[in-house]
Amino acid sequence: MKYIIIIISIISLYSCTSNNKIVEQKSQPGLFSRDSSKGVTITDFMNRGSQSEKFYVNSFLWRATLDVLSFAPFQSTDAFGGIIVTEWYKKNNKQIKFTALIKSRDLRSEGINIKAYIKNNKNEISEDLVLSRKIEDLILTKARVLRIQNKLK
Repeated sequence: MKYIIIIISIISLYSCTSNNKIVEQKSQPGLFSRDSSKGVTITDFMNRGSQSEKFYVNSFLWRATLDVLSFAPFQSTDAFGGIIVTEWYKKNNKQIKFTALIKSRDLRSEGINIKAYIKNNKNEISEDLVLSRKIEDLILTKARVLRIQNKLK
């Protein structure tokens, strides 16, 4: 037993002393660096893409949606994500809420999706597909008019 303890002690002492040289590695620059040759600068990161690539939705659809839904107060808007949500708007005995999703950079009929929610006196909520389609048509017509006016300028 004495020899086993001596052997383990010698091995552990030998492993503590090392003849290996420590090689110092140069640190690599991080993602953001002041020297653009060593990494990506913050200005490069923030300004990637051209001006047209900064907006992910069609501007005519966005402006037309804001204009058509302006009768109801907005709960939230996200120009980059193309989402508009209105507050509950009271009309007669019903409350109406709209959500708009602009899905395209192009002015297309499939580029916008409107959902109209109706809340009755019993607080039951249902989706009104007819009203949703009418609002979509109004927005598409307004967007086309805005595009034509923009070309004439």
